[in-house]
Amino acid sequence: MRGWDAKVNRVPGGARRGLGYARPVMFHRSLSIASVVAALALATGLAVAAPAPPSPTTVTGASAAPKAPQTRTRGVPTALEDPGNLGRYYGALREVAAGKRVARALHYGDSTLAADGISRTVRTRLAARFGDAGPGFVSGTNDGRWNRRSDVEATRRGDWLYRTILLGGAGGRYGLGGIVAIAPAGATMVTRAVDAAKASRLQKRLEVWYQAGAGYGTVWARADDREVLRVPAVAATTEDRRFTLDVPAGFTTLTVGASGGAVPVYGVVLESGAPGATWESLGVIGVSSRSFTTFAGENLAAQMTARAPDLVVVMLGGNEAGYPVLTTKKGAGYVPIYSAALATIRGGAPAASCLVVTPLDQGYVDEVDGLSRSRPGMGNLVAGQRAAAKAAGCAFWSAYDAMGGAGSAVAWAKTSLGSGDLVHLSPKGLEVIGDHLADAILGGYDAWAATAR
Repeated sequence: MRGWDAKVNRVPGGARRGLGYARPVMFHRSLSIASVVAALALATGLAVAAPAPPSPTTVTGASAAPKAPQTRTRGVPTALEDPGNLGRYYGALREVAAGKRVARALHYGDSTLAADGISRTVRTRLAARFGDAGPGFVSGTNDGRWNRRSDVEATRRGDWLYRTILLGGAGGRYGLGGIVAIAPAGATMVTRAVDAAKASRLQKRLEVWYQAGAGYGTVWARADDREVLRVPAVAATTEDRRFTLDVPAGFTTLTVGASGGAVPVYGVVLESGAPGATWESLGVIGVSSRSFTTFAGENLAAQMTARAPDLVVVMLGGNEAGYPVLTTKKGAGYVPIYSAALATIRGGAPAASCLVVTPLDQGYVDEVDGLSRSRPGMGNLVAGQRAAAKAAGCAFWSAYDAMGGAGSAVAWAKTSLGSGDLVHLSPKGLEVIGDHLADAILGGYDAWAATAR
């Protein structure tokens, strides 16, 4: 196959346990993106002014923050708190600017991230500045019940099954994105990178991440109309495999399928083949920090090592805001819970830059007086994540403060930026937070580049 440079890599490590297909997957449809979108539709579009919040504190390595806006519902410019950890990522971006490489970022989170509004905005801003390297790793689902990528479209045929770190059932093996998609014989998935108008974008590198084991079928793949992979996904013990291929002429669709038996698929990689940045969103609806204890052994670590990111971003906590531990002893008991998840996620890429991003402010309706208020544990949650980030040497950015801090969830819910559930934001609201995060990252990069040798 002249012009097609292909290879299959075995990813070492991980528990030697199979998936077990005895029970069908049961979806929590209440956790689907469809339900999140329905909640977002409750946003009214009214603009409510609030007192101007205090200006954010400028920290070492961050550029000076502009003056805070006069309304909370526009957000608050918030600087990164960086002990110097982001230097590797900034260095990768500088090499990208010189046309030398791809800078890869993996962004983990829950439903706020799974809607792809924040990550889409950051991805777009980075691509405009440094070039578009493609979607990067795309979870084996890209299914509205679990997550969504605005830069990718996927079409499936067949009765696919899913195992996630939220619901379990995969023997500890969930791949890089926390979800394994199980393709029965005859099932296919067609994935293509798309632009804002949903037109196909040409890609020049592909990867198929899948699992091999006893009794599995054959995995195959096509780039457009040309078959590039057909190999039995069979091994004496369960193991992870990765097929990579450079396609100099380019392709627009990647089709993955199974024959002769089921094959678990972790996901695919699509890259443009040009220098640039990726911002790879790996959100899973409903997950919390404790969900990452579902991973067995070094499964995630081995997958992370294989992907070799320059930056790992962790944005968890949206499903933890009601934890009783957050309202006792100033939330001290929360730090070990979050720190364990942070360590698990970073285990396979300890040298990569890391960035902790807090959840958004959240509110609730008081059953006694019927008034809407922010959850009382949010301040302790943010403080706990800041402490965990500092202990791990990671950079820190407060999306909570970028919304305006305590009370902002209630204020935003009365505008077109929020939603009636006092938890999620509308697409416009997610874009506002995404722009603030992108401002912080790019501002941090500019400050670093001005002094770095």
